[in-house]
Amino acid sequence: MSLLIGNIVVLFIMIIYGLISGGSAIILKIGIFRAGGIKIDNFIRDIGPAAWHLITTPIWFLGGIAAIIGFIIYTVALSAYDVSVVKPLVNTNLFFTFIFAHLIFKEKLRQVEWLGVCVLVAGIFLIAFSPFVETSEAMNVSLLLGFFPLVLILMIILVFIMFISKSGHAEFVFPIFAGVFYGLGTFFTKSLLITLRRINTNDPLTFLMFLYSIFMFLMTYLFAIVAQMFAFERGRLSIVSPITNALSVIVAFVGAYFVFYEDLINPVGGQLLLQSFFKIFGLICILIALFILRREIHPLKRNGKDTTDSSI
Repeated sequence: MSLLIGNIVVLFIMIIYGLISGGSAIILKIGIFRAGGIKIDNFIRDIGPAAWHLITTPIWFLGGIAAIIGFIIYTVALSAYDVSVVKPLVNTNLFFTFIFAHLIFKEKLRQVEWLGVCVLVAGIFLIAFSPFVETSEAMNVSLLLGFFPLVLILMIILVFIMFISKSGHAEFVFPIFAGVFYGLGTFFTKSLLITLRRINTNDPLTFLMFLYSIFMFLMTYLFAIVAQMFAFERGRLSIVSPITNALSVIVAFVGAYFVFYEDLINPVGGQLLLQSFFKIFGLICILIALFILRREIHPLKRNGKDTTDSSI
């Protein structure tokens, strides 16, 4: 009975997260249009004024507040449940994003794409009802430290791409970076929560890991948000959201095994019953759904204008 209650609780938490996060994506996209887009010719000179321009646009600011509330709910779930359970369930936001994009931006969904939504929901339920295990606080500190040069390289590449992305597949490239940064950010969110609970041990190494986790948490999510804002401006939500979600889920799901030693196959009562594989089956369903839900990606216009309707 406690197993069922635990599964229902995490599913309920992530549905609430999905509703708020999906709605915030729509509001942020409208806010970017209302702000007149994101204009950055020189990253160091223009990133601050561009960010301030967005923040002072009321509807974008409202979307940002909604996104922060959603992230707090996500963090609460991550503090109590495994990364390999919580992270795939962020795809509840994709369900609401597609519905809202269909209703507000008139992004039409074909019958096969509605099938993709159904497969996505099936994957979400499979992961939500995988065997519940008590989350562990063990983590691979060496691997977490090893992510620093990787994140630094990705940051440099992203800044470089910002200057050459006025043509080409920008709505494909930026979501990839957003997804990878969000996936990596999950590790540092979890490590931050773990070290925060241990910080009263007066262990200097724990305190240093706590500071490192804060720094990496801020860097990964900052660049994830930057990449996502560019993706929202220059791409369709029905392309941007599946790509971002797929990459963030794969990075976090696979990495959870190596970083936090989470079992991806959980025996039921010591036996490998069908339910033991729900987590794996659910991830496969989600990835199939994301493949179905992808749209044909066309190069953006070479004059730098996005291909979406900016009349909202």
